[in-house]
Amino acid sequence: MSRGHLVLEHAIDEISIGFSFRRDVEEDLDELCASIERFGVIHPPAVTEQYSLISGRRVLAAQKRLGYRVTPVWIVHGVSDKLSQVLAIRDEETLRKALKPLEQAELYDELKKLYAEENARKQQATQFGAATGPDQGGWEPGRGAGGDGGVDSTPPQSAPKGEGRKTRVQAAKAVTGQDSHGKLDQVVELKQIAASDEEHPELRQAAAEALLELNTDGKVNGRYLRVKLLQALMLLERWSAHPDEPDAIRQAAGSELAQVRAQEHPKDALHDANRAIARLTQLRRDAAAAAPREGWKDADPLLREKHQVRKLVDLLRREHGWWDRFDPTVFGTHADAEQWELVETSITQAGVFLDAAREARTQESADANVS
Repeated sequence: MSRGHLVLEHAIDEISIGFSFRRDVEEDLDELCASIERFGVIHPPAVTEQYSLISGRRVLAAQKRLGYRVTPVWIVHGVSDKLSQVLAIRDEETLRKALKPLEQAELYDELKKLYAEENARKQQATQFGAATGPDQGGWEPGRGAGGDGGVDSTPPQSAPKGEGRKTRVQAAKAVTGQDSHGKLDQVVELKQIAASDEEHPELRQAAAEALLELNTDGKVNGRYLRVKLLQALMLLERWSAHPDEPDAIRQAAGSELAQVRAQEHPKDALHDANRAIARLTQLRRDAAAAAPREGWKDADPLLREKHQVRKLVDLLRREHGWWDRFDPTVFGTHADAEQWELVETSITQAGVFLDAAREARTQESADANVS
């Protein structure tokens, strides 16, 4: 039985393209364009009943290149919610050609969220007796979620223990056909590190390079370990040298850092580093709880000002040398208006800030000489 019907002409501009997990959609369209010109559209794009594209993105791209304004489309019935649509796109993009690791990770991350939402809806329906019927995983008359009592008065509950892992396994199997959620989670985390403004530029660069390499050969774990170890080492180094940390914390962090660096294997080093970070985190909490709470003035009268200076210097230290890492020609050529304004404003206002600071510094030096 068919689950769709053909529409011979539909406006291309009225089709919602949406997102594709494949990156090479519009590459090498010349042969496809020639085929369409010669034979017409042999395989019409498939869309939902709301005209959201499921498959045929390259066919649409080729038709647009040729100047076509309408296309035949196959309307697929029963693809109404976002989870169904993503799964349909998954089938189209993975059953023809395997996705690359980065593409797999993006699809996995999206499906993980959608499965979590779907499972939460099913759990809530079960708890409150939604009439979904036993074949949909819902309740049966006289049975609760566990089969031994009604649930009319059951309050909302958080996801059961292990539900998160179940969702990850579901998503991983949907993408790769096997429980590869550990590997995919590692790729997702590397992407998050590479994109995070909170991380050190050196760490972001290491994560970005790891992603480029693993996308070529599919080897994830070793690169993930190296990036995570670098992240842990940087945190320990910061705690061991930061002037705001108590002496005991700096000394403990320095000692832990030496032990971690003594490990030869990245896996062992990361294990020791994580344990060290957990111990130091508790020590820092204890130190913060024991610190006097009367305010800044009870210690160094200039403590607030010194802390502000350190925060600014730490911020600049993280990005220092950025002008050597980026090509101004590339930025000038490809930055959009918003990106240009952000950089121009930052540099201009930094100059204004420095002029005012220099004036204050000169005045302070003059006053000191007078006294």
